[in-house]
Amino acid sequence: MKIRNLRLRGAVVLAMMTTVAGVGCATSDATKVEVHVEAAEAAKVADATEVTEATEVTYPTGTYNFKFADSQTRHAFMAAAEEYLLTTQTGGIPLFTSDVYGLYSSRVQLPVDEYVPVMEFGDLSDITFAADDSTVLMEDGKPGKEGEYTYRIVYSSNPQTWNQWLYASFIDADYMVNYLDSLYKFEFNADKTSYELNPSMAAGAPIPINSKTLASGKEIAKTWQIKIKDLEWVFNEDTDMSMVKDTKINAIDVYDTFKLALENQWLRAVSGGGDFCSTEYGILNAQEFADGMVAWEEVGIKLIDANTLELTYVEEQSEWNVKYALSSFALSPIHTEMYAALGDQYGTNEVTTAYHGPFYPDYYESDKVVRMKKNEKFHSADKYMATGQTITIIADAEMAFEEFKVGKLDYRSLPATQYDEFKNHPGLKTTPGSAVYRVAINGFGTQEEQLKTFPDVTWMPEPILANADFKKAMYLVVDRNKLAKDIMKTVEPSMYLFPRAYFVEPEEGVPFRDTEWGKEVGKTLSPSSHGYNLDAAKALFEKALDTLVADGVYKNGDEIKIEFYFFSGSETQALLGDYFKTAFEEAFYSEKYDIKVTVDTMAKEIYANYFSTGEFDLALAALGGSKLNAASHLNVFTDDDRAGYTLNWGINTSDANIPVTYVEEDGEVVTQMWSFNAISSVLNAETEIFEGTEIRK
Repeated sequence: MKIRNLRLRGAVVLAMMTTVAGVGCATSDATKVEVHVEAAEAAKVADATEVTEATEVTYPTGTYNFKFADSQTRHAFMAAAEEYLLTTQTGGIPLFTSDVYGLYSSRVQLPVDEYVPVMEFGDLSDITFAADDSTVLMEDGKPGKEGEYTYRIVYSSNPQTWNQWLYASFIDADYMVNYLDSLYKFEFNADKTSYELNPSMAAGAPIPINSKTLASGKEIAKTWQIKIKDLEWVFNEDTDMSMVKDTKINAIDVYDTFKLALENQWLRAVSGGGDFCSTEYGILNAQEFADGMVAWEEVGIKLIDANTLELTYVEEQSEWNVKYALSSFALSPIHTEMYAALGDQYGTNEVTTAYHGPFYPDYYESDKVVRMKKNEKFHSADKYMATGQTITIIADAEMAFEEFKVGKLDYRSLPATQYDEFKNHPGLKTTPGSAVYRVAINGFGTQEEQLKTFPDVTWMPEPILANADFKKAMYLVVDRNKLAKDIMKTVEPSMYLFPRAYFVEPEEGVPFRDTEWGKEVGKTLSPSSHGYNLDAAKALFEKALDTLVADGVYKNGDEIKIEFYFFSGSETQALLGDYFKTAFEEAFYSEKYDIKVTVDTMAKEIYANYFSTGEFDLALAALGGSKLNAASHLNVFTDDDRAGYTLNWGINTSDANIPVTYVEEDGEVVTQMWSFNAISSVLNAETEIFEGTEIRK
C-alpha cells in the first residue's frame, strides 16, 4: 500500500454531509454544507490550484498518515471533523467553556495584559512586584519583611504526595510545578504574543538519530538523544542529609529514575497519558518490560554518557513531539540515593523529597500553610523576582476569597457569587479553559436500538432525541450568551467543541479557532449569536414533528417528557438546569399538533452511573483533551467508544459521509469521502483505509 502524505495548496473546499432523521444514518440525499476555506499562504504560491467546487467524488483506499502532514492538510481535516460533529450534533450540544475568572492584587505586575494561549498571563518567572512584603499582610495577618517578595495564593487541600511519579490530583500538580523542573519548558516568545518550547533541564534541542525528512518538511525519527545540563539538588533544611552523598544532577539521575519508575510501575510511568506506555509517546518495549515480558536492556531508554540520555519511541516523532513529551514535571528525576535509603517513604512529606525547581518547600503545616523559598541553585534563578511563595490551605472557596478581600493574597479565583461586585475590578483576568461543557444526547430513539448496545438496560429512550431536525433545534435554542453572562456569570459562551485553548499545529503557536480553517467552521449555525436562533429552532421542532407524527411515533395532544441531568453539588449547575427547562418548554410547543415538550431537571452523579450505560435523555458533560494536540481528542466522539469516553449514543461515525476536497502532493485536485473515525485515526497515526473507512486492527 502506498503511504500518502498530502499537502494542501490554494483554496480548500470542505463539504460536510448532515444526517437525516433516524439514528444518525447518512443517505444519498443528505444536505451538503460547504465550507470554503482560503489557505493562508495561497497568495504566495504561484502555481496554486484554485478549487471552487467538488468534481468527481472518490473513496480513498490505502495507507494514510497525516500526523506529520503540513499545517494546511491537518487543519483542513480537523475543520471537517469538527464541522461534522457540530452540524449533526454527533458531539453533543456545546454550551460554555470552563474559563477561570481571577483577581490579582494591585502590587502584581503581569507581563501581558491580554491572555496568551498556553502562557496565559505568565508564571512567576515573568511576574514582577510593585511593592515588597512590608506593604502587605501575610497569611498570619502580620506585615511581611522589607525587601522580600512573596507570592501569596490559596489551594483547597493538602498535598497528597510529594513524589511526582505518583501524583493523581490537580492540586498535587499545582504544588509540584513550583518545586520541580522539567526537561523542556514553555516560555514567552520575544514579543510575548505566543510561546516557545525551550530547554530547561535539557541542554539543547533533542538530537535525532537516523532521521528522515518528509515532504511536509518535518524531520522525524524513532530515536532521539537529549543532553542534560549539570544541575544541583536542593533540600528542606530538616532533611536527613546523612543519606545524601551526591548533590549533582545529570543524565544518570534521569536514566535511573526512568528505570525505577518502570520497575515499580509508578502511575505516571505506565498510565495517565504522556507516560512511557501510552500510544502516542510510547517508549520501545516499555509496556513489555512493565508486564515482565522483556529485560530492561531491551527497553528504549539508554544512558550514552553522564550528560546524554537516548530514547527510542515505538512510533516516529518530530523534535516538537519529543520536547512536548518531556515538558512535564512528572518525567523529571527523583533523588535515587534518597530513594534507596527511604524506599516507599520517599516523597511522603517535605523532608523526604529532593527538589530541582525554582522554589522548594521550607515549611509545611497540614491544613494551614506551605511556605516555599526561592531556590538560588536553580539554573534560571535570576529570572524570578519572587523570593518565595506562601500557599494557604483553605477548603471553602468563599472563605478563601475573603482572604483576598482583606489583602492577604496576590491572586484568587472569583466565585460566581462575587462576580457582580468585582466584575469591574482592575485586577480581573479571564483565562479560557480547555473543557467545553456540552449536553450529551441519548439518540438511540427506541428501546430496540438501545438494547443492541446495552442488552441489560431497561431504559426507554425518547424518540424525538434521535431525530436530526430536533437535535439541531436543541443546538439553536440555547442562548449561550445569556446562559454564560446572565445566569452562570463566570463562564464563557461556546458554540464550538474546541475552544481557543486548543491547537492542531502547536509549533506554529496559533490556536485552531484563530486559523482560517477554524474560523470557517459552524458558519451555518448563527455564529454571530453564539449559535442561538430561536425562530430556526422552533421551525426545526415543527419539522421533526411532521416526520414523527406521520410515522405514528407521536400523536396530537402528546406531552414529550425529557429528563436533563446536571452535576450535583453546585448552585450554578442548578441555575443551568432551570434555564434549560424554561428554554425548552417555551420554544418547543406546537399549536399545529398540540404537542409540548416538558423537561425534568435533576442533579446526578452522572459520570459514575449514567453515561456508561446510556441511561439518560440529556445530560451535562465536560471533557477536556490535550490542548496542544486537538486532533488526539477526536477519538472521544467515535461511535465505538474506543477512548472509553463516548457520551453520545445512537450515533454513526463509521460511514464515509464527510467529503473533503484538497490538493494532493502531485498537485492533483481530489474530492474524497471519509468517515469521521477515519479522519480521527489518520490525523494521529498511520492507518489502513478502505473506501473511506478505517480498517480496525
